Amino acid sequence: MINFNLDKYKKSLETDHIGKNIIYLKKVDSTNNFASNLIINKEESQKSLNGTVVLAETQEKGKGRLERVWISPEGGLWFTIILKTRLEEKNLPEVTLIAAYSIAAVLDTEYKIKAIIKWPNDIYYEKLKLGGILTEVEKINSDIYLIIGIGINANLDTEDLAPFGKKSVSIKTILGKDIERESFLSKILLDFERDYKYYSSTKDFKALFKKIERILNYD
Repeated sequence: MINFNLDKYKKSLETDHIGKNIIYLKKVDSTNNFASNLIINKEESQKSLNGTVVLAETQEKGKGRLERVWISPEGGLWFTIILKTRLEEKNLPEVTLIAAYSIAAVLDTEYKIKAIIKWPNDIYYEKLKLGGILTEVEKINSDIYLIIGIGINANLDTEDLAPFGKKSVSIKTILGKDIERESFLSKILLDFERDYKYYSSTKDFKALFKKIERILNYD
């Protein structure tokens, strides 16, 4: 399995700040847990963590919604975005949907994969799970940090998906080939940054929801 190429990723990244600082790990229990510990234990100003992305090749205890375990073998895209925010906990569902739409939008424009968002936090392709998001909050005094954990079955083979039964799919099994994870991640972060900045500054979710609801499934 080819490791994530940080140089290639940085050259393709066009965001203003999200993802400029990336922490790359070969193995971790959970990128969300790692991010949370960074926020809690960092002695210097946590402000420097804003926009940081934690990326791992594998997670031993990847987390899904409702404490479910997220199987995270090599070849997937397992990462967490840390954001110091002015939003409140009640805004978490909107941020999760913004992240989900960013993934779906890039899948469509780059790979012609028509994904849907399954409420509240999953990415599906033809009734098969392709990815998921777990957004959590860490509070340090009066500061609020969003911890946006994202898992995408990118370059996983059929045998990698076997533990999921016949309920999951990967980008590789859809396309019949590997994708460049570095470019995929950089494009997701760029799309997410644009919509997140708009929402966090305006609190106007209606405008964003108009495009999100076209691929949103509540079933």
